[in-house]
Amino acid sequence: MTPPPAPSARLPRLGRRGFLAGVSGVVATGLAAGLTACGGGSSQAPAEGLAPSAGFPVSIPNRYGTAQIASAPRQIVTLGITDHDVLLPLGVVPAGLTAWGPWPAGVGPWVEPMLGGQRPKVFGSEVDVEGVIAQTPDLMIALQSALTQDQYNRLSSFNPVLAQPPGTIDYGVDWRVQAETIGKAVGRQADVQRLISETQSRIDRTRAENPLFAGRTHVTVRTDSAGTYAAYTKADARTRLLEQLGLRLSPAIEAMDSKGRFNVKVSKEQVSLLDADVVIVTTAKPTDVEAVRKDPLLNNLGAAKRGALVVLDDYDLTMALGSATVSSIPFALDRLTPKLVDALS
Repeated sequence: MTPPPAPSARLPRLGRRGFLAGVSGVVATGLAAGLTACGGGSSQAPAEGLAPSAGFPVSIPNRYGTAQIASAPRQIVTLGITDHDVLLPLGVVPAGLTAWGPWPAGVGPWVEPMLGGQRPKVFGSEVDVEGVIAQTPDLMIALQSALTQDQYNRLSSFNPVLAQPPGTIDYGVDWRVQAETIGKAVGRQADVQRLISETQSRIDRTRAENPLFAGRTHVTVRTDSAGTYAAYTKADARTRLLEQLGLRLSPAIEAMDSKGRFNVKVSKEQVSLLDADVVIVTTAKPTDVEAVRKDPLLNNLGAAKRGALVVLDDYDLTMALGSATVSSIPFALDRLTPKLVDALS
């Protein structure tokens, strides 16, 4: 990585598209001035003057306690499966992250270029407390996670842990809350607000450009080659995003008791409950797609007969839709919107 410019360099006000178009140069120059962490196990000091302007120290409450962050973090590990999606567009490469999806780098293609050639330590789904501490992080971020009280206690005895916000379910933090919380923790509130504004504007523009979405019912279902079905509820990020586009969850699914969970199981005898104006089908694995295409029960739905059964054969899209972060939402909308238009036209 090219050394950063002088600490007095100002952070350029770049949109996400501009960042992606010139990521190799931008990460190495302008954005490097705002780096607060660097991957590959190395430690890089924050730019001079960052901490005072960011208002450190900060206190951020979570489900298990409060993260007391004394100064801008130098070394960060992300334990939440998509928490890196907020750091990377800020030019902050974590020293370690939890793998998300099938990609070798552990991050989705919507942010992979933002690694700038660095390769953070990639952890598995089980929290490796000793392995995380070995990275010597001065901040651990576990917002989109299932971090337990015991894991929190062990990690926070070393340095602050940004755990799940109070009142949220595991992996259930709204994308705006996720971004705002991380922005506060790393002293980049203004930059994060700009990212949030860009993403929300993209959602709003997609809705305005597609009035045919308004009031139409949808169901997003996860299935596999064995023919098990789970419909996503209003607690899920996929449903919340679709409803921001003007679609509404099918009343049949909304009426089912989800007990606050992301999805409800639907038996083969109940498959008719999955019908809606548009039915989006995601698969557990990329290899399930062909079997799901031939599923006789799904193909008997009214949506299928109208050409409104959308089987996602693009696993990057499937994962971006499930991620629903400030970074993945624009990627998902690019690929999903044409499919919804075709299905509802």
